[in-house]
Amino acid sequence: MQYNELKRDLIKAIEVARSLKKPSLDNNVLIISDYISRTAGKILYIGLLSSGKKVTILTPTESVEYSLPYYEHFNNVIIFSSNSKDFRSVHAAEVSRLMDVEVSFVSPRMEDTLEERLEYLNVNRILVNSKTPIITNSIASLLWVPEDLGDRYERIKREIDDLENSYEWLVSKYGSIIEKMKNFNEEFVMFYTPSTEAGAIYCYNVIQNCIYILPIELLNNRIKYRKYLMTSTVDSSDLKDLILMLKMNYSNNEVIEFNTDPITTGLYSMLFISLISNKLI
Repeated sequence: MQYNELKRDLIKAIEVARSLKKPSLDNNVLIISDYISRTAGKILYIGLLSSGKKVTILTPTESVEYSLPYYEHFNNVIIFSSNSKDFRSVHAAEVSRLMDVEVSFVSPRMEDTLEERLEYLNVNRILVNSKTPIITNSIASLLWVPEDLGDRYERIKREIDDLENSYEWLVSKYGSIIEKMKNFNEEFVMFYTPSTEAGAIYCYNVIQNCIYILPIELLNNRIKYRKYLMTSTVDSSDLKDLILMLKMNYSNNEVIEFNTDPITTGLYSMLFISLISNKLI
């Protein structure tokens, strides 16, 4: 996929995301996502945390086995899925409804039997009609960030309003690293900090040479592969010792630092990876 096609598909994803009805996001929200959809879940999680809301993010199995049956105070459950056969996420919706919790289920169309179950459960069905549901869901998560962030929200909103030009900005800031990583054919490990977990997950799913992803806290000498790190300036201030160790003790690595708000960094890190892989999913 060429750059123009990437931008065309990004614009379509933005249009779909903006057309989705925002779910109810009161205080004390439970976010549930399958692993690949954690990109959207983590972006929304950081946004809700930053607005002072109580929020939890779990996998479908964690929510069903360890949380929902024992904790009755969630006001809303929002479930992100990308797999049309994702019965575990549908089961999480069932358990949530048994607990009399409002559920918003965000995904492309599921298999007919699963769609019937969701209809029977009377969930708030947010159908994502997009050929790039992972990016679309992640953009939607950004759009759903609460407005009660003060002046910070106005800055974030300006970025959100200009998402169509994200690729131009990324190429102008990180073009040399993008080209270098495009031409690198060896296996590598992608490290991440909290705000760039979404980008790392995306990287693992679209770049074949990315053999695994790890939080920066797991950096050690046993890892013999080339190392990349995606981070943000906010995260870097707290993790500077580990980032310094990565820069000083290891050769052939790259540190990609996004000078952006942590709420928007997750999406930028995904789009950065899409420029390397030429893939939007």
